[in-house]
Amino acid sequence: MSGPIARRTVYAATVIAVLALAGGWTLAAGTLQTTGPTQSSSITVTAPTGFIVASVESTQLLSVSGVLITGLDGPAGTQAQGTGHGLNSTFDENVLLTACAGTGCGENFSAVAGSAALFLGDSALQVMLTMNQPTTAAVGFDVQVEIIYNLPAGPNVYAFGNGYFDSNSATTVGTAVFSVGLYVDLGVPSTELPSVSDIVVTMNNCQTATTCP
Repeated sequence: MSGPIARRTVYAATVIAVLALAGGWTLAAGTLQTTGPTQSSSITVTAPTGFIVASVESTQLLSVSGVLITGLDGPAGTQAQGTGHGLNSTFDENVLLTACAGTGCGENFSAVAGSAALFLGDSALQVMLTMNQPTTAAVGFDVQVEIIYNLPAGPNVYAFGNGYFDSNSATTVGTAVFSVGLYVDLGVPSTELPSVSDIVVTMNNCQTATTCP
């Protein structure tokens, strides 16, 4: 796959603005944690006060294989389209996660919007989220992943992807630990040797389990 990713330039300014909130290339206000993937990269995680639904467990740059594509549980919800929708999801289109009976549950999804589809042989970023699935009412949350990466000969390149999730409810007493894999295609083949420099993961509560915001 070659050529620009749709709306990438719109979100380039967003990436730079988020990273520069605290001054320069430093962590943005509200950062929950910082951890880096295997390359010399930095990751900034931002969330509003009181957000406890999910956290970032790890990130990894990988090459998209046929096994990964066929093993996906689907796209990470559906983003509303058209003027004024912003990062909202389409009504009743947050992806419903499977109800978990304890620990070790998990599903994998391709990001929506941005570089939505995963293409065989492309480089993609895997973002692993850990979620505490409640036994009471299900909750909704959204995730936006913004990535700055470099090619061997060229300026910074930007990619992004979103996810919209309905937590469902655990089937055991208390809460259940659920893992969510979100994959964002960078829009370039692995043979072009992209190197990720910065990642921003932003998570928000939804107004309901099925609709964001």
